[in-house]
Amino acid sequence: MRGNRVLVTGGGGFIGRHLVKLLLSKGRMVTVLDDLSTGRIIEGEPNVRFIVGDVADSVSRSEALEDCSALIHLAAIASVPRCEGDPSLSERVNQRAAINLFDEAAKAGVVAMVHASTSALYGVPEFLPISESHPIAPIGVYGLDKQAAESAIIGRADVGACALRLFNVYGVGQPIGSPYSGVLTIFSERLRNQESLTVFGDGTQTRDFVHVSDVVQAFAMVLASLELEGTKSPVHAQALNVCSGQTRTLLETIEAFGDAIGVSPVVQFNSPREGDILHSSGTSEALMKALGWSAQMDFTDGLRSLVS
Repeated sequence: MRGNRVLVTGGGGFIGRHLVKLLLSKGRMVTVLDDLSTGRIIEGEPNVRFIVGDVADSVSRSEALEDCSALIHLAAIASVPRCEGDPSLSERVNQRAAINLFDEAAKAGVVAMVHASTSALYGVPEFLPISESHPIAPIGVYGLDKQAAESAIIGRADVGACALRLFNVYGVGQPIGSPYSGVLTIFSERLRNQESLTVFGDGTQTRDFVHVSDVVQAFAMVLASLELEGTKSPVHAQALNVCSGQTRTLLETIEAFGDAIGVSPVVQFNSPREGDILHSSGTSEALMKALGWSAQMDFTDGLRSLVS
């Protein structure tokens, strides 16, 4: 049934698998398009149609869009080093594939689309916490390509469309061996193995960590609003932050890890990495005002789930 089917690109990945599970719990039919470069096939779900394919391939996109009335676009090359090392790949996947997908989805009858953007568009923060009014100043290939894709979707007037600028997402399911793994996933794995933790710099750098369960709720709420109200939705043509609004230093985060599992982590300090942003924190007040969304997962509970 067209009116109930959602296409989730990258649905076999970390955020995607959590999102597909949530959509299924809401009675949705889901099509997943994923090349399995970092994701896994979802098995045993009769309401999931899983297509193994490249989002940059027009034939795969066309097949995936069949019978879909809504789109959530997660698929991307999310590794900044990989994008810098292969800018043509980043441009092909993170920019051109996304823009083509949005156009093709609208032509195929999709009435609502949500794009996973990134807080990397803000570059080095000029003020904290970062709101949507912060200047856009991406650093490097990854940020520039994601900016182009974001501009394409929020510039649409024909269908309900929104971009969500994700901050540091964490939770169960990030593959530890992947270059995409966040620092919390790496920390949890090393603690489980009773290994020391490596910090680049002095550990006073700050981050805004938001749990994947809160992130997928944001996607679901935004999609529902766009499907119900279309271009009249308060989130249409908007790029909105998805963050916890809480800032922690890496040292505070490590201490919280230790408290959560009852250990005293051993920390090794290395030289700061070139290009690393020292401080980052956001506010999701705009999304709160529009739809009532806010992060719900307690940080300590989220850490416990990682190491359990």
